[in-house]
Amino acid sequence: MTDSADILNQAKALQQAAALARQAGDLERALACLDQAIVLSPKEPRNHFLRGLTLEDLDRPDEAIASLQNAIRVQPDYAEAYNNIGIILHDQKRFEQAAANFRDAIHHKPDYPGAFNNLGSSLRALGDFVGAQQQFTQAVLLKPDYVLAHYNLGIAYLDMAQLNLAETSFNHVLRLNPDHVQACSYLGSVQHQLGKLDEAEASFTHAVRLRPGKNGAELNKLARVFWEQGRIEQTLAAYRQAQTVNPHELKSALGALLSLPAVYRNQAGLLEARQRFANGLKILHANIPNFISHNEPERLLDDLRWSNFYLAYQGLDDKNLQTDYANFVSAMLVKIAPQFMQPRMKKDAAGRRLRIGYLSSFFRNCTVGMYFRSWITRLNREQFEIFVYHTRSETDHVTQEIVDDCDHFRHLVAGPVSPDSIAASVLADDLDVLVYPELGMDNTSFLLAAMRLAPLQCAGWGHPVTSGHANIDYYFSSAAMEPDNAEIQYSEKLILLEGLGTHYSKPVLLTPASRADFALPEGKTLYLCPQSLFKIHPDNDVLLAHILERDPDGVIVLFAGRHPNITNTLFTRFSQALRTRDLEPQGRGIILPSMAHDDYLRVNMLCDVMLDTLHWSGGNTTLDALACGLPVITLPGEFMRGRQSYGMLKCMGLNELIAKDQADYIEKAIKIGTDSAWRQQVVQRIIAGSNKIFEMETSLRQMESFYHSEFNVRCSG
Repeated sequence: MTDSADILNQAKALQQAAALARQAGDLERALACLDQAIVLSPKEPRNHFLRGLTLEDLDRPDEAIASLQNAIRVQPDYAEAYNNIGIILHDQKRFEQAAANFRDAIHHKPDYPGAFNNLGSSLRALGDFVGAQQQFTQAVLLKPDYVLAHYNLGIAYLDMAQLNLAETSFNHVLRLNPDHVQACSYLGSVQHQLGKLDEAEASFTHAVRLRPGKNGAELNKLARVFWEQGRIEQTLAAYRQAQTVNPHELKSALGALLSLPAVYRNQAGLLEARQRFANGLKILHANIPNFISHNEPERLLDDLRWSNFYLAYQGLDDKNLQTDYANFVSAMLVKIAPQFMQPRMKKDAAGRRLRIGYLSSFFRNCTVGMYFRSWITRLNREQFEIFVYHTRSETDHVTQEIVDDCDHFRHLVAGPVSPDSIAASVLADDLDVLVYPELGMDNTSFLLAAMRLAPLQCAGWGHPVTSGHANIDYYFSSAAMEPDNAEIQYSEKLILLEGLGTHYSKPVLLTPASRADFALPEGKTLYLCPQSLFKIHPDNDVLLAHILERDPDGVIVLFAGRHPNITNTLFTRFSQALRTRDLEPQGRGIILPSMAHDDYLRVNMLCDVMLDTLHWSGGNTTLDALACGLPVITLPGEFMRGRQSYGMLKCMGLNELIAKDQADYIEKAIKIGTDSAWRQQVVQRIIAGSNKIFEMETSLRQMESFYHSEFNVRCSG
């Protein structure tokens, strides 16, 4: 009769044989050895545990769970068995059960970093981002060199929009493992969102090198950073390199064919870029079958997030190009997402409030938020049920004001939330009207606007150019700003709202500063040109040079671009214009850094005149200037986007600030800048007339009437 010691030794030998078989990849032999070992020693928990792992490797998950549970029956505190059951359940997307097993593992082994990490993963899958972050944090406290937990912690911080903490976590991963390509890529994305463009470039460049031949995604991200740095040649090169990795990818094709510079070196470069854009549209249309046949619909839908943002700053008629691009998007969507392209019928609105939705990534303290929050917060709530869809992680006091004043606030952050999920959420709310306050500044909303998500869909002039989308029915604009026959410039039906078309609160002015506070020169005429540099068309250069030629004490005050490359390109062009007129650029232009809004208003109060830009005039900047009593010289353009300041000044009766042509513009700028007595008279008229543009309710009541008329609802109250 064999004694118990021999049996135990045989069982241990079989366990070792199983381990060697697993190591050699012979899983069936390993399983057979473990089965024999269990027959000999059924009370040995590790044999059941190893059998469970082997069955998991053989893709027999239910049997694996049963074996791991047998290990627990033999040894109730077997933390590793609970943990592995949790892993299998997590892989089966049974996240609640997985989390319960990970908690059991931690209960029996409180210093188990792997179980904390895995519990964090299941909680994240359940949408409990705070809970996930806490578990990942505990995992790295227990094991400071735990690369996976640091990586997961970075992802959790991203989920919670805590970008600085995410950056720290991904940097920690790369200190432990410099070749962790996913962490490198995520780090670049975080740095990009934080505006650290040079750091993002370095991270993406490193990620590209780590994945030669398979780095299309990283190349696309690098190209986007180059674009925001104002480096168009590098942008196009990176997108084209991504195309060599995946010739049928849509994202890199859009980038290679349609990317435009932020600032042009000259007019010839502008026209060349526009022609390349037009040719690119033809190539995109011709390749629709290739895109669809080589990519999954979900991937294509994500890649279709694109906007032709810089196109509108070329100062030309964009209707045909916008419509051509919109037709391309529509043709793609009909094939890959037909559920979002179906007609939506108007429903009887009798006896109920109309359901009005507003979708944007700019419901915060920025131009769009300041312009259009009143469309949400000041509508009659007895007549309208307001839905707001905010698609960016950033929020602030303006966002909170909107949250407080709407009926339903959906925070659907584009990126973590896919375009089809956002579209499905909007559809589920069964809106009567969907309004996009801007179209063209945000990639996701520009894609969504191509879909039919409500019976009636409208755009506002947050980015004042036609969307081109057939599914945008109406375009709200300012009657004071549009030229005669403006309707021909839009693919949508134009709705003109009185005055500025919105209720805009007058900025509160704070204690004035001195010029020395901002290193601005005393005894000089300060001509403020505060527009984003991509708004300063090459045609402006001659005007500015003429003004400085006429006023030897004149200094142009500008603000830096988002990246030094953009600022340098603009200033180089400006310097060339001055030298053409034999003027030395040194001291004739001042570049101020980006600053808080209160300080920006103080700069307005220190300057003598604001020079409005051709083709794309000031909007928010002009309202700020007028609130500060700063005279604004403008020359209205052909399109609404070049007539915003004109509309404001017209409403205020300040025709003397509106130029008839470029020569008149120069004369008016010089007179205001150098004749202090005249300037003071104009300032007093600005102060007296500001109530004609700020805090006006008329356009809101007009908008309410429009909504009612579209659904045959009688307005009351």
